[in-house]
Amino acid sequence: MEGEPYAWNVLIIGAWNAAILTPNGIKKRLFELPEATPVEVEVSLDQPAPHRVIYDGIVVTPLAHALEVSPRRFEFPLLKRATEIARKALQALPETPTSAVGVNIRYNFGTLPDELIDMVKAPIDQTLSDADFAIKGGVTKRALTFDSGVINVEVSQGQAGDGSLTMNFHRDSTVSSDLQAWLSRVDEFVEQSRRILRAIKTTVQKQEEPH
Repeated sequence: MEGEPYAWNVLIIGAWNAAILTPNGIKKRLFELPEATPVEVEVSLDQPAPHRVIYDGIVVTPLAHALEVSPRRFEFPLLKRATEIARKALQALPETPTSAVGVNIRYNFGTLPDELIDMVKAPIDQTLSDADFAIKGGVTKRALTFDSGVINVEVSQGQAGDGSLTMNFHRDSTVSSDLQAWLSRVDEFVEQSRRILRAIKTTVQKQEEPH
């Protein structure tokens, strides 16, 4: 079964100023839109939750300790645009203390491919089964070196045979220019994600090329 893209996003870890990242502040500083330009704003009425500002297929969400920028549709061109908006946030608010940035490409599987299941099996699975424990699920994670950052590859397995694959392109730094440079490499991240998929013999839905 092919993997379906889900929950792609860009996260910038930092102490973002909520008083600045109001819906109007996001429209002006990140989207760089004229005052009269309408944007979509989502707010929670039932429970406390951050607002979400949506424009041209991109969703910006200021969280307690991070800024999330995500494509509304999980396509490579929109992911690239999300990284560009995230870079604008770093440029527009250089005084914000930041510590890391991550670009996440994720796929859901209604049924994990047998080849992938075989790859992530571990001796502990058999040991626990021999001791009459039923395994409900599991997570296998590997950190791959990649220049000044790391690629975190994580496979989650569910009891029903479902699962997910996450490829997180992560860079630690307190220097804004380092994080901006990392975000400018999204085309490389897309290519590396494809290399990983080929290496683990996993197929996903075909995506439009970034441009």
